[in-house]
Amino acid sequence: MTGGYNHISMRKIAEAAGVNQSLLHYYYGTKENLMLEVLEYVNERLLARQRAMYAEAGKFEKIWATSLKFFEEDVQSGYVRALWELLAQGFSDKRIAQRLATIIGGWRDLVAGLAKQALVEYGIKGRYDPVVLGRLMGDLYFGAEAEILAGEDPRIHIEAIRVLGNLFRWLALDERESAGQIHAKGGAR
Repeated sequence: MTGGYNHISMRKIAEAAGVNQSLLHYYYGTKENLMLEVLEYVNERLLARQRAMYAEAGKFEKIWATSLKFFEEDVQSGYVRALWELLAQGFSDKRIAQRLATIIGGWRDLVAGLAKQALVEYGIKGRYDPVVLGRLMGDLYFGAEAEILAGEDPRIHIEAIRVLGNLFRWLALDERESAGQIHAKGGAR
């Protein structure tokens, strides 16, 4: 998708696909519908790739490191640009916004599940909501996408995401320190 969403037309898509433009209009109606269908298709493949990697990698630290590599690939692939350009369309089109909310919701659910896994893996019990932590993790990626697309140097964002991978280790240390302070003061065990 060279040039972005605003520089693409049904005619260009039809030419690139080697199909009649009228067929695209017949099946999809608008460029937005076609782009949403493509985005949903690609998104399902990316989520499947991510789930398979989670299962194979097993541990949070390896999942986080591999997810960062996938992130870099996805930003370069055009998928992220298409997502963000359609998000902008969704600001004034509720139908587009609803479809994109479903796409993004798949990622939010996936990351909340990863946060839950990390809480268990690091022995952090009951103090933190995995949905909130998942949102923190996902929002960092989401914000990095927007700023990289706006032309910022991706290196600082990549480093910020890498550093956030330590979040659960920090939370586990904080929990142990808090528990130690309670025990030192003669509090409940």
